[in-house]
Amino acid sequence: MPSYGLLVVFLSLLTIFPPVFAMQQYESEQVTAWQYRWGDSEFVNGEPEWIVTPELHSSDWKDIDFPCMPPDRGQYNTVWFKATLPDSDHDYLHPVLYVTSIDLMAEVYLEDKKIYQFGDLNNKQHKSFYGWPWHSIDLPDDYAGKTIYFRVFSSYRDIGLWGEVKLFEKTHLLFYLLEKAYFEVLVALFSLFVAIITLAFSMMHRGERHFLYLSLFSLTSAVMLLAENPAVQFVFNYPLVRVYLLAISYYALPVITSLLLSSWFDDWRHKWLINIAVVHLIYLISVIGLSLAGLIELAVTFPIFDAIFAITILLIIGLGISKRYSLASDQHLVMLSFTVYGIFLLLDMGIANSVLPWMHLDISVGALLFALVLMLISLRHYSHVQSALKELNEHLEVKVAERTASLHAYAEAEQERAEQLQRLNVLGARLEELNSRLQTVDNLTEARHLLIKKLPDVFMPVELSVTTSLDGVSFERQLAQVELQELDGSYNVFVYLVLNNLSSKKLIKQDNLNDFINRVKLRLGVTLSSIKLKEELHRFSFEDALTGLANRRFFDLALHRETQLANRQKNPLSLLICDIDHFKHFNDEYGHEVGDFVLKTLAQLMNEFFRETDIPCRYGGEEFVVIMPGATIDDATEKAELLRRIVADKQMVFNGKHIDSITISIGIADLTPSRSESEQLLSDADKALYIAKECGRNRVETTHP
Repeated sequence: MPSYGLLVVFLSLLTIFPPVFAMQQYESEQVTAWQYRWGDSEFVNGEPEWIVTPELHSSDWKDIDFPCMPPDRGQYNTVWFKATLPDSDHDYLHPVLYVTSIDLMAEVYLEDKKIYQFGDLNNKQHKSFYGWPWHSIDLPDDYAGKTIYFRVFSSYRDIGLWGEVKLFEKTHLLFYLLEKAYFEVLVALFSLFVAIITLAFSMMHRGERHFLYLSLFSLTSAVMLLAENPAVQFVFNYPLVRVYLLAISYYALPVITSLLLSSWFDDWRHKWLINIAVVHLIYLISVIGLSLAGLIELAVTFPIFDAIFAITILLIIGLGISKRYSLASDQHLVMLSFTVYGIFLLLDMGIANSVLPWMHLDISVGALLFALVLMLISLRHYSHVQSALKELNEHLEVKVAERTASLHAYAEAEQERAEQLQRLNVLGARLEELNSRLQTVDNLTEARHLLIKKLPDVFMPVELSVTTSLDGVSFERQLAQVELQELDGSYNVFVYLVLNNLSSKKLIKQDNLNDFINRVKLRLGVTLSSIKLKEELHRFSFEDALTGLANRRFFDLALHRETQLANRQKNPLSLLICDIDHFKHFNDEYGHEVGDFVLKTLAQLMNEFFRETDIPCRYGGEEFVVIMPGATIDDATEKAELLRRIVADKQMVFNGKHIDSITISIGIADLTPSRSESEQLLSDADKALYIAKECGRNRVETTHP
C-alpha cells in the first residue's frame, strides 16, 4: 500500500506548509486613487508630452476604481493610467511595485522617467502578445508621493492591469508569491503521480480506456496548473512558452473529458460526446497551428474557447446527469468531481473575461478533488468489484420498483386522460352547435345576446357567466375574453368569461381547459368577424353600378378622412373634379346606351391612369372626382393635363362604329392653411371647374394663383 503512504504524505504537506508561510508578515500597500485617459500621448524628444507638461492636461484625466477596462473605449487600443504612490510607513530597502497581470503591453513611468517596459509599444503592430506574467517593477528609494504612469496597449477586448497592484519589499514579494503558489505546485505534483498510477492501470486493462483518459486528464490538469503558477516564473521566465503550454493543456481538457464519458455510454450520448471531442480537437490543432504560424494572436483564442468550453461543461454535466442512474459508483465520483472542477473553471472563465469581478480563485482545489477521486478509484478498483456488483443489483431492483410504480401511475393517468378527452369531446360538440346558431344572426348585438345566454352552457360543469364588463370582478374569477377583429386588423374585447364558482374550474384539467378556451376564442372570433364584415358590407354599399368606381357616398367619407389625415401629418392633398364637355348633347345625339358607354370608358381610363393611392370616384351624372393624397397642386395639374389629352385623343368605337371623341374640363384645388376643410376644398375645385367651362372647355384650371 505505498500509494496510501504517499497520499498521507501529501495531505501532511498541505497541513504543514500553511503555518510556515503564515508565520511571515509581508508588508505591502495597495496603490489607490487611480485616474485614466484614452488615446496616446504625443512624444517630445522621446518623452510623453502628458508627463513632461502634466499641468496642461490635468483636466483630461478621469477617476477610476481600478486601472482596468475603463468605460467609453470606442476604437481606442491605448490607454494611460496614473496614481500617486503612497507615503509608506514601512522602511523598504528594495521597494518594488507588484502587478498580477497586464493586457497586453505596457510602459511604466515614474514622473518623467521610464522605469519598466513589457513588450514593444513602438512596434506593436508586428507583435503585441508576450504572455501573461506577473510584474515586479523596481522603485527608487524616494518613490513616495511621486506619480506613476502606465501606458497600456491592447488590441483585443481586455485592456489594463489585472489582479493586484501593491507595494512590496522585494524579498517579501518572493515569499508572498510562494505562499500563493505552493498549494498549486503540490496539487500539480500529486496530479502527475496520479497520472502515472492510472496509466499503469490502463496498461493492465487495455480494454478499459477510461483509465487512459483519466490519466491524460490528470496529466493535462497538472501541466495547466504548472503553466500558470506564479512560482514557475522564478525558474522558467518564458511567459509566452508557458501560455502555449497552458493553452494546449487547457484546450485538451474537454477533448479528454468527452472521450472519457463517451467510453461509459453506448447510446446517442456516445455520439454526442465524440462530436464534442472532435470539435475541441479541431479547435486545439487549428489555433495552436495558426498562432505558431503568426497568423493569429494566441491571446484572442482564449475568450472564444472559454465560451465554447463553458457550453461544453454544461453539456457534459447535463449528459452525465441524464445517465446518472446507470453510472457505477466510481463514475459517480468522477462525475461529481468533474462537476466541482467544472464550476471552478466556469468561475475562472467569468473572472478572466470580466463577467465576474476580479478575485483570487484557486482552481487547484477543483483539480485536487479530481486527483484525490482518481487516487481513491485506483486504490479500491480491485477490492470493491463484488461490492460494485451488489450495488448494481440493488440499483436494478430499485429501478424495477420505480418502473413498476411508474407503469401503475401511467395506467391511472391514461384512465384520467380518457375521461378528460370524453369530456372535451362533449364540450366541443356544444361549441360547434353554438357556433352554428351564431352564424345565423344578422348583427353583433344579436350575437352578443346569444353568447351571454348560451355560452355558459358550453363550459358546464365549469360554472361561468358571460359579461361585457369586468367592473367589480376579482382577478381570480377572470377566466378569458373573446375578441373581435376589426376591419383595420385591430382587436377589441367582445365579451368576458367570468367564473361563478372557482372550485368548478378544477373539474377539467388546466391544460385541457386552456386548450378548449383557445379553441372557443378562435372559432367564435372567426364567426364574429364574419358577422362584422357582413354588417360593414351592408352598411357601406360604395360602388357605382355603372362605372365600377366608388360612388358619391364613398367619396364624401373618403374626402373627409383624407383631409383630416393630411392636416394631421402636414402632407399635401389635391382634389380634381372633371366634367364631360357637352355630354347632354352627346347623349341626345347618340342615345343613353352610348352615353353609358362613354361614362364607362372614361371611368376605365381614370382607373388605369391614376396611382393606386389616388381615389377616383363618380360624383354624379357626367362628373367625376379624384382625391390625390400626397400630390401638390403642380403634381395634380400635370397629371390632369395629361389625362385631358389622353381623353381627347381617345378613339371612341361603339358596336364597331366610330363615334365623336369626347373632351373633359378639369378643376383643381389643393389643401392649404386657408383651405383646410373638405367642404371648402370641394367648393374651390368646383369653382375652378366652372372657370374651365367658362373659358372654352377642354382645359384645366386651378385655384392656384
